[in-house]
Amino acid sequence: MLAFAHTTNMRRAASRNWLAAVMLAVAVTSTGSSAQRADASRDPASNRRSSGLLTLRRDGQLLIASSARIEQTPGLLDRIGAYVFGGKSAPGYDSAALCLVRLTPAGAADPGFGTNGSIITPLLPLDNHDRVTVTALLEDASGRAIVVGWRPMSTLLDANFPVIVIARYTASGTLDPSFGERGIVTTRVDEAGATQAYAAALDSDGRLLVAGYNGGLKTRNGDDNWPVRLILLRYTANGALDTSFGTKGVASHELVAAGPNGRAGRDFLLYDYKKTKTAGLVLDRQGRALVAAASDTGPIALVRFTREGAVDASFGNGGTVQTPIGTHSGISTLFWDAEGRLVAAGTSDDSGVLVRFSADGVLDATFGERGIRRTPIGEGLRVSAALQNANGQLLMAASGGTTVRLARYDAAGTPDQSFGSNGAVITTIDRTVATTAGLAIDDKGTPIVTVVTANGVFLLRHNRDGAVDKSFVSAPKAHP
Repeated sequence: MLAFAHTTNMRRAASRNWLAAVMLAVAVTSTGSSAQRADASRDPASNRRSSGLLTLRRDGQLLIASSARIEQTPGLLDRIGAYVFGGKSAPGYDSAALCLVRLTPAGAADPGFGTNGSIITPLLPLDNHDRVTVTALLEDASGRAIVVGWRPMSTLLDANFPVIVIARYTASGTLDPSFGERGIVTTRVDEAGATQAYAAALDSDGRLLVAGYNGGLKTRNGDDNWPVRLILLRYTANGALDTSFGTKGVASHELVAAGPNGRAGRDFLLYDYKKTKTAGLVLDRQGRALVAAASDTGPIALVRFTREGAVDASFGNGGTVQTPIGTHSGISTLFWDAEGRLVAAGTSDDSGVLVRFSADGVLDATFGERGIRRTPIGEGLRVSAALQNANGQLLMAASGGTTVRLARYDAAGTPDQSFGSNGAVITTIDRTVATTAGLAIDDKGTPIVTVVTANGVFLLRHNRDGAVDKSFVSAPKAHP
């Protein structure tokens, strides 16, 4: 086990050329004519008004997380963590970074948060030329934002190995120095493998749980040997791995065994050509974690872990439930519905998928077609957020290419014909959007979707019939 931490934060003047205003005007093409929080006793620490990379705060403000990149010109006055570089001696660098944006309920940039409503946090070492993938955003009971993802990292002894990166911010938008090393924790599980985070949750004691994938092993003869493991990590309040959980803070379940030809596992862990790698995580009212994961071609594995980090043998078949939903499949969201049933949302090839289980992991045959609802969503789109609203309807957001898709289903999994066209609203944006989105339902029951592009963050607020509310257009000066 190798775990280490690093951090930095950077405050920028509004005039910096890399912090550009985001244009939120979109070209809308609709296929139509024009939240409830899940049972808190079942998921006590989750804000079920939000899903994906968008969090609706208790005061109605919106938090959005994304990856970012900073290219710093040499010679400018700069402050990096506790170190100050000034004048001509200031270094230039190209750094992967985390971006956190806070908006008012009306969608305007919050001037009291960071610089013009955004915080940009570069990752060490500064001149890393790397990328970071942000996969989860949470808000804890103290109003602190937690951003979770993974990045490739290099040392003198190893190059470009994936590690988990977690940052915690105070309510005012600064890195929380009580967490990890000045606000950031970086974790690698074992010295040879990849370690990636794809889902996160907070338990009733405020401890952070992170689910993802791990694998990779160099054999003595030099051949690749890449088992694929589902991993679940638990952290203490200060960002250390909780050694009372699993093995030194890490629980795991093998999805694909090691073999003499490890190419499939290596490609899935390192490259993910089909962009299917996701995971879902939710807690039950006993504090047990349920995690949904899948390798590139296998069935969805739903695994339940005890509070101590052991696979719960009383669940399914030895702790797991296997559910084939198609090829190139992944579950990105798990949540409890109002009746205490487990709902999973994700993607299989070019279809969005909803699956409903009982609390014990049995497929609910009354939902969709024998427990599964598949809906074609188009090539290149991926489902990354889903919620249930106060009327019991299910909302599912997908994005990719130049398209954002919001679909609504009734409680039985049937597309809601009163919403858009055939239950879906399609919004076309004049630039490429990421396949990770955020979804929130405000106090009035209005759904809000956010997506990230290479040069901005887009927000869409939908009316009850699904039409995009064009009055909800703002331009926060934040650039991911």
